[in-house]
Amino acid sequence: MTMTSQDNHIQFLHKSPLIFCVVSKYPEQLDQQLEVLFEQICSILSKSQLESVYKKKGDNYDLRKLLRGTDRLIDSSISSWRASPINLVDSSISAIPMNPSDREFLSTTMATSLGAAKLDGALFGIMIAKRQIAAIVRFKKYIIHPRDLNILINLVSDTTLQTDSQNWVPICLPRFNDTGFFYAYISYPWCNKEQDVPACLVLLSVKRDHFDGLKEVRQQIVSKLENNPKFFVNFSQAVKTPNLYQISQIGSNSESLWSFLYLNHSSRQVCMSASKIPLITRPERWTARCEMRRSASLSTQHPHLRTLFVRGTKHCLFVWVTDLFSLYCIFGPFVTATIAFQIVEKLLKSLKSHEQRYFIINTTSF
Repeated sequence: MTMTSQDNHIQFLHKSPLIFCVVSKYPEQLDQQLEVLFEQICSILSKSQLESVYKKKGDNYDLRKLLRGTDRLIDSSISSWRASPINLVDSSISAIPMNPSDREFLSTTMATSLGAAKLDGALFGIMIAKRQIAAIVRFKKYIIHPRDLNILINLVSDTTLQTDSQNWVPICLPRFNDTGFFYAYISYPWCNKEQDVPACLVLLSVKRDHFDGLKEVRQQIVSKLENNPKFFVNFSQAVKTPNLYQISQIGSNSESLWSFLYLNHSSRQVCMSASKIPLITRPERWTARCEMRRSASLSTQHPHLRTLFVRGTKHCLFVWVTDLFSLYCIFGPFVTATIAFQIVEKLLKSLKSHEQRYFIINTTSF
């Protein structure tokens, strides 16, 4: 149910046994935000535990008693909606830009180390840095949903986790299984004064007694990565200062393109452009995010919409939606629809030629 009062938009969502409400100045995708919030709570308790609690305690039970100490995770999830346009497109994920050979070496190292350990129940390995994914490996046919990945990203971004030690955290990934728990072995191998590489290694198992086994896997992965000096230098640089897509890579006549966000529908991965003039300051970037939020919501509400070009007094908005991708662009105010389309075609060709740098094309299995 949705209500509007002056400049505020109120959205309700019933996800048994809970009722959610959000009040926002912006009306777009409020239902999705509440869905994410529900899944964040399920990651702490699991849906089956949640239902069991209310069955025993009654409908008026104060859930805050069970969520005590986890407010920071919920706050972080909410803050990420405001801070990043990536979360405006159905909880997608972003890959850290890396040399394809470096990403392949990282993925292969993680997969072979997990496979050699032969831990029955160890299903996933993920390398995360700055809320982006460097590599994902998986056991055979198992797949992890982008929303579950965002829950993990939110967890490892929690400042209360010990970065100088290993963490063992039970967590429910509701898109994978909302009735059970994974056990996440979380470590920050290079978050120290000497190296200061803000990468986090997450190893997921369904067995609670796998801590020691996954600790050995972690040691093997770290050792193999550090013993390849060329890789480790490149990896450290990519993680410390992610090299986002520069619009100048498109070539001539790209000056009128100010910002873009590209979403691959099959992988739910996003590529966004680096900041450039005139979208540099916080208010300027916020304006761009609001435009992308509106256009993403519009394309969701009207699935028949394929292309859209809107001329404004300060900028132009270009949207292109296909079965394979969605593209949201902000151009300067003087560009024509014809020129915008020509630039976008160049952009798509450039993204295709560099897709292994900006996207995780294949997920290595073990």
